[in-house]
Amino acid sequence: MSVTFIDIRCDKCNFLGTSLATSGCYLWEHEADVFQFERQLGLCLDCNEVVAMEDFPNDATMMRARKIHKTYTGKSLLRFLEKDYAKYLASQKGFAVLEKVLMLQRLPVCLVCGNSSVLEMRCLENLAKDEKRSLGFGHPGCSGTLYAQSAGALRFGIRPATYTYDIDGQLISTTYN
Repeated sequence: MSVTFIDIRCDKCNFLGTSLATSGCYLWEHEADVFQFERQLGLCLDCNEVVAMEDFPNDATMMRARKIHKTYTGKSLLRFLEKDYAKYLASQKGFAVLEKVLMLQRLPVCLVCGNSSVLEMRCLENLAKDEKRSLGFGHPGCSGTLYAQSAGALRFGIRPATYTYDIDGQLISTTYN
């Protein structure tokens, strides 16, 4: 599989990360039930690298998803086809696992080390080909600022992987397809 990606760089040192950190399928597993969860790009302050981090739905979305889930009878929807995030969540098998994770009221964690000292990178949508965009925070341990830059038409081949975590965000297994 080949995907486009975004580089994350520091303007003062040779730090480099990419949006490829979020590629793959991410699952929470609890009591033999699984839920495929969303992730986002983050900077882990413990790992000092660009990582995938958990992305929890907000309270309003979850309230709507709970209402829809009570009566939803359709098939599981695909995230990239369903614009209504609450409807997508409500349609998923393992919805109870999502509920259990949210009941823990914990912070999202780095999906590499499992710690919650991560900064989210949400300003990467619609990044133009040659645009450099500041992430809005400095590079820890360096006087530089992190910025994102599109790799343009460059694509990268990746081997699809599935990462399975417990409801506390700790890695259980990795399988390659």
